[in-house]
Amino acid sequence: MTVSALILAGGKATRMGGVDKSALVVEGRTIFERQLAALGTLPVIVSAPRDVPGFTTVRDVAEGAGPLAGIAAGLAAATTPWLLVLAGDMPYLTAEIIDRLVSRTSDDIDAVGVRLAGLPEPLVCVLRVSVFLPLVRDRLARGDLKASRMLTEGDARVAWLDETDARAFFNVNLPADQ
Repeated sequence: MTVSALILAGGKATRMGGVDKSALVVEGRTIFERQLAALGTLPVIVSAPRDVPGFTTVRDVAEGAGPLAGIAAGLAAATTPWLLVLAGDMPYLTAEIIDRLVSRTSDDIDAVGVRLAGLPEPLVCVLRVSVFLPLVRDRLARGDLKASRMLTEGDARVAWLDETDARAFFNVNLPADQ
């Protein structure tokens, strides 16, 4: 196995009253269950504030640093050369999209990113661990916490998937979004 997956489930969900968004039920299954189904047989790491039974669980490497801190923790825990990063609040990601992302990994790139309407979606991407672990740690040390910049700035070689299905990348942010 050359790719493992990281589900980012460590956010504070302030707009949702602090609930664990990955546990929200969408169309009969929790977001977490839906994502696991889409990930298939990939090994899964979960970035969360508490242990998730049955999964390697990591904690943010820096308090209040947002998704980049969870990504850093996931990269450090990865035992595969590539890490697929998924926001834990995206219930409509599909196995087909994940397969397309993973199939684009190759020796001549460092990441596979997604663009929606020309804008990067940094919380669905595949990262070469050896390149992005030091890169993300450096960004955290500098206080550069915007996750999209890890794909758009610097020397990393990124292959982009230009997507048109915005629903697949929809994230639950408000109670009405369920």
